[in-house]
Amino acid sequence: MTARAWTVLPLLAVMLLAGCGGGTPPAPGPAPPADTVAGTVQVGPLLLRPASTSGFVTRALYPGDGDCSFAAVWGAEIEYMESVALLDRIVFTSIRDGYQDIWLSDLDGSNLVQLTNNTATDAMPEWSPDGRRITFARRWPAEDSEVMVMDADGTDITALTDNTSSDEQPTFSPDGRRIAFQTNRDAAQWEIYCMYADGSSPANLTSHGGSDTFPNWCWATDEITWVTSRDGNAEVYYMDSDGQNVRRVTDNSVSDGLPSWRSDGQRIIFDHDPAAWELYITTPSGMTQIPFSNSPGWDQAACYATSDRHVAFTSNRTGNYDTFLQETDPPYTAYQVTDHAAADIYPDLGSPTMQTERVLIGPPGSDWGGLDPVWSSAYAGVCAFDADGYRNFVRIGIPPAALSGMSVSPMPDTGWALAGVLVDGQVANLREDAGRGREPIVWELGSMDVGAAILYFQTHTGKLQSVLAVREHAYPTAAASDRPWRQTVSDGRLVVEGDFAAVFDAAGHSLAPQGATCVCLGADGAPEDVH
Repeated sequence: MTARAWTVLPLLAVMLLAGCGGGTPPAPGPAPPADTVAGTVQVGPLLLRPASTSGFVTRALYPGDGDCSFAAVWGAEIEYMESVALLDRIVFTSIRDGYQDIWLSDLDGSNLVQLTNNTATDAMPEWSPDGRRITFARRWPAEDSEVMVMDADGTDITALTDNTSSDEQPTFSPDGRRIAFQTNRDAAQWEIYCMYADGSSPANLTSHGGSDTFPNWCWATDEITWVTSRDGNAEVYYMDSDGQNVRRVTDNSVSDGLPSWRSDGQRIIFDHDPAAWELYITTPSGMTQIPFSNSPGWDQAACYATSDRHVAFTSNRTGNYDTFLQETDPPYTAYQVTDHAAADIYPDLGSPTMQTERVLIGPPGSDWGGLDPVWSSAYAGVCAFDADGYRNFVRIGIPPAALSGMSVSPMPDTGWALAGVLVDGQVANLREDAGRGREPIVWELGSMDVGAAILYFQTHTGKLQSVLAVREHAYPTAAASDRPWRQTVSDGRLVVEGDFAAVFDAAGHSLAPQGATCVCLGADGAPEDVH
């Protein structure tokens, strides 16, 4: 690169100069319904809007003690339910106003705010560890780029460097007191420098004959990863924050670029293969390199969420450069966050705020990315959550006419890692949340002679493990002590005896379509013996 070059994503140079259009990404989902007569009811991390307070009941079933808490809701139609959590905000570069500026949004792309607005090129933003500041690179026309910092609301913009060379790609140290960046101030050779967060005491960390670019500071280990050409093509390396103890991460025949640390310092995500850029994940040793993204377009410039549950990145898979979010757990579902004819690039995640995490009950397409929630409405359900927030929701399908005689209560505690829940009423079906954008797991009971259902949940995960449908003719209206079942612990299993119309496993499969009188559950709540 020359001394006046502006570093961009490896394959985005033309786009950054000219912009890019096209693509037909999915339209955003509809907005939540307006407040109803009942208003909003909070149950743990869930916010619900019942159509009426008349008959509406919430009941705690089991308290949380490090595992899941369970609560039931029933008695009135629930029009809308969402889970809320502390989620990262996305800061990114956009060309939507004709210039590269810094923009901010919630994790789902809502609450969009423009932070910078000028004729300069503002790019490569990164959050500070405390979420109060953003550092980025700015280049005015016909000038060199400089490292900048501003408050999270776009105010108090300050230049940290001021010289005749280019200073770019800033990244904060774990304590927020220092910033590493790339600069060509040394004889037009790109090197990694470090300075205090006020711009003082800049020092060269690399001092090598190759090109050293794209630093990213690990907040867990105080190490810096970067890209260097010192061994030929571009490879990923990392070093201590003082430039010592240099170690190589990748050793591939094609170029690798833009590395970023996971929050615990145990993984690095990076761009791989400029012929068709995809995201790969590796360990700091580089021994294992696993493909993460797989799309017809280019996927680049990734970063981990604070929770490590998502990765944000730039992709042109829709024909336009937009910001995407992909889950880090199987099946690695990806969601489009931005949807604009101009380019939205260089995302960074941080500065968590309370946001909508999932829409569980609501109109079709009301969850992130226009995806469907578990169902459009509900008259009853069981919620599971722990200290980290929402874990699971099971919608209980019951005829509206049967609501007046319905109740939900806990089964006697067995001392196991199981929560038994008794649903008194004519249960027609159950639908369990299987994850965003996935069809719910369904238990069909409507064609059976059901007077009640016993649900066993795993308290570590909050997932429904088994369902025992109690025959209606065997279900009396007597006191709970006279109910026609009993549960005991025998030989390391929970034994439940009664008159059951059917027994279901965690996948909704009927294990006893002709009925059963005895069910043995394993420690995880799964039926092991049914007769």
